[in-house]
Amino acid sequence: MNPLISLTQKIDDIDIYFEIYSSTVTQEDFSQIFSDGKFINRTDNILVMLHGNGEDSAIFKGNVEAFCHNDFCILVDSRGHGKSTLGENELTIDLMAEDISKLCDELNVGKFKLLGFSDGGNIALTYAIRHPERLSHLIIAGANLNPSGLKFSAKLSIFTSYLFAKPKRNKSYDDKLKFALLNLMVNHPHISLRLLKNIECKTFVIEGEKDLIKRSHTKMIAERIRNSKHEIVPHSGHNVFFENADYTNKIIKEFIS
Repeated sequence: MNPLISLTQKIDDIDIYFEIYSSTVTQEDFSQIFSDGKFINRTDNILVMLHGNGEDSAIFKGNVEAFCHNDFCILVDSRGHGKSTLGENELTIDLMAEDISKLCDELNVGKFKLLGFSDGGNIALTYAIRHPERLSHLIIAGANLNPSGLKFSAKLSIFTSYLFAKPKRNKSYDDKLKFALLNLMVNHPHISLRLLKNIECKTFVIEGEKDLIKRSHTKMIAERIRNSKHEIVPHSGHNVFFENADYTNKIIKEFIS
């Protein structure tokens, strides 16, 4: 499925790349809705989708068609990922959440649905805590509040890579980026369990049957968010959007419908 439009938006010190999809709006009709890099009228029927660490929005290519019948889907390359630039500031979940906030303001997005996978889920949780009035639905998959939420096997592998990357972090752009991404997983996020009560919208917490995140951790997140539901995707590891796409697409489509 091809996007209606692919654009880059200047946000502070970076350029953010995003694509907009719809299966019901024609290119001609879209030009009457979206002009000069934004929706002409403040638009509510939007699902913003955030990928995980070291990925880009292409991971949702097998999912977006299932979600864009009633909503415009905006697939974003997060700061330092895909076609979006890194900038000079330290890469943090908090900073990336504010990137999404400013992007949605620039696009003239109204109250919207937000979906995040892995680090994208951490960004989505952070955004939902800070801007609860902006969301109608929140979907998070494979998210964690802090590094302790990772299972030991995943943590050991990531930390080993982090130690090898640390001495090289200033040698080239690629080394800087690799270290920044590993640092995100080793030392971030820092999301307060107490602040999850700020989330007001309908929330769907998803995990893979053999996820990298501890089940007790995911369950704790779901229990602390009011108006939330929790589901385990069978026959899947961490990436539920690829490893069991049909099942994941079905349960999310039902939730946002």
